[in-house]
Amino acid sequence: MRQLPPLNGLRAFEAAARHLSFSRAAEELHVTPAAISHQIKGLEDYLGVTLFRRLPRAVHLTDEAQLVLPSISEAFDALDQAASMLKENKTSGILTVTSAPTFAAKWLLPRLSDFSALYPDINVRLDARLETVDFDREGVDVGVRLGNGKYPGMHVDPLFNETVVPVCHPKYLKAPHALRKPSDL
Repeated sequence: MRQLPPLNGLRAFEAAARHLSFSRAAEELHVTPAAISHQIKGLEDYLGVTLFRRLPRAVHLTDEAQLVLPSISEAFDALDQAASMLKENKTSGILTVTSAPTFAAKWLLPRLSDFSALYPDINVRLDARLETVDFDREGVDVGVRLGNGKYPGMHVDPLFNETVVPVCHPKYLKAPHALRKPSDL
């Protein structure tokens, strides 16, 4: 079982050590400078080591603090990276795709078996609905939409152009009010 020091104290120490300022660390962590000082004092008491030389208008790292700061910073970077991976579903192997229901049924679903053969470690979750979605809030990775491609904040790659033409049964061409041009519809 790990015997970890107080994590809030470590956060306060790492931020204050990077900035060499309790005030700037407090701004970064959205607390007061007094809270930073209190957290660091608690960490120093826990470790039995002085981490900062406190001067009237500055703080300096002790030799012991300089020695451990790179390792502590790397540990926080690793935690940040792991949290980001979880947040982005990178560790889950799930690709969430949003698409209009008709496109999903007629075009996307018939091609999923080929995709799965090429990428067996990726499971596809399909979100078939007409409404646009908030990718971040709803955990969506990619979307296929019909439109002009103007989706703010999104990277858009057109798949193909669509041509829309009116068609009718031949009997409507011979009816009393025959359809001769699109405006007749």
